[in-house]
Amino acid sequence: MKKEHVLLIVATALVANGLLAFITLKGLVPLPSTQPQAPSCPSPSLVYVYENEQQKNAMDSITSAFKSILQSYYGINIINTPVCPVQASSLPQRLRVYPALLYKGDLPALAQFTSGSVGEYRVISPSISAVLAYYQGVSPSFGATAEAVIVESSAPFAKINISEQKLRDLLTQVALANISKISTAKPEELGVPLQTLPAVIFRSDFNLSEGVPYLVKLRDNIYGLSNNTQSSLMEYLNIGVYETRSPPPSLLENGVAYGENAPITLYILEDYHCPFCADLITNMGSYMQSLVKENRIRLVFVDLIVHPEVTDMHAFTRCVYNYTRDPSAYFNITRDLYASGVSTTLSDARKIALRYLPDTIVEKALACANSTVAEVQLNAQQLSNMGYTGTPTLFFWNKDSGKGLVVTGCLQLKPCITQEQFASILSWLESQG
Repeated sequence: MKKEHVLLIVATALVANGLLAFITLKGLVPLPSTQPQAPSCPSPSLVYVYENEQQKNAMDSITSAFKSILQSYYGINIINTPVCPVQASSLPQRLRVYPALLYKGDLPALAQFTSGSVGEYRVISPSISAVLAYYQGVSPSFGATAEAVIVESSAPFAKINISEQKLRDLLTQVALANISKISTAKPEELGVPLQTLPAVIFRSDFNLSEGVPYLVKLRDNIYGLSNNTQSSLMEYLNIGVYETRSPPPSLLENGVAYGENAPITLYILEDYHCPFCADLITNMGSYMQSLVKENRIRLVFVDLIVHPEVTDMHAFTRCVYNYTRDPSAYFNITRDLYASGVSTTLSDARKIALRYLPDTIVEKALACANSTVAEVQLNAQQLSNMGYTGTPTLFFWNKDSGKGLVVTGCLQLKPCITQEQFASILSWLESQG
């Protein structure tokens, strides 16, 4: 695992105001009172607390980076403020992260980044210290300890596949704590609400969530990740399939529905120039149609524009459906478009539509497309804002059991998904529990 990527999840959670949202992090760990007295730094000064030689040697680069960020992104100039090095063992309290940035004296501009105090020093958010250290090639060390628990999903393909050591290294950085153990559990064993699985939670006697917005206290000594951070972590771990207990966003119902009141709905987020969408629809189209006829599933085709040049084609097929209310015709046109390759144009879509519809309807749909482009673009942008950015994205949802499965992309390169894989997903969705 590359060093510059290990704190990617934390950095993503902190991005705001141009660079990093310097959040507050308390979580100081008491030490016995027998520690040597800390040296007195001048006032005002930026205080750099280190635990080992590597951290000590990185003082100039880390503090310079911090000062530069403050000046460039926040308009705070402390360039000439002296830096005072302090060995960690000389402080009366153990800090959450090393190397740690603190300050002494009258520096009111730093109040927004302050998380607590140690004696005469005020502590800058440990998240800032950790991120700065890591991007300077320095390994942070931590004063808190936690156990990581992988909460497993029973859904097919929703698994974490990474070595325990790599996972431990990553979760140490995410939790800002030493991970003493990694275990697994089923959601019902924990009694905490989790909307997506697999998930990572932490057990700790330390208050991991204090001042850390992406760590959420679920109950005593148990902490989870915020939804956005959980999603970023799963993406980083290349987990493209996850179980969800959250209903699909209502915006997905703006798509074209094919089928009636089947218990399971499959939302297909697509783009006409997406080669993996083409593989999915051309290879699985007949099978999905048969499932619709058996009333096992309901399909909803949702425009998610990745390639801007397809917007007018999506607007055209949407208009075709609006005029005909014939989802079968819409499906056939869509399938033929994909079968024609991923360089098709509006002219190709018109020719294909004429195979299934009278020219009067096709011409009306063409005229309608110009005024529908903006609606298609808006819906796609809203979906992107929700985190749906890739095609195909498959959102399976069983309205009766309240459980679903999201597949982002394909299960393998080719074919995108097999009939056997599709059937195993349906079997799981139809099962009890």
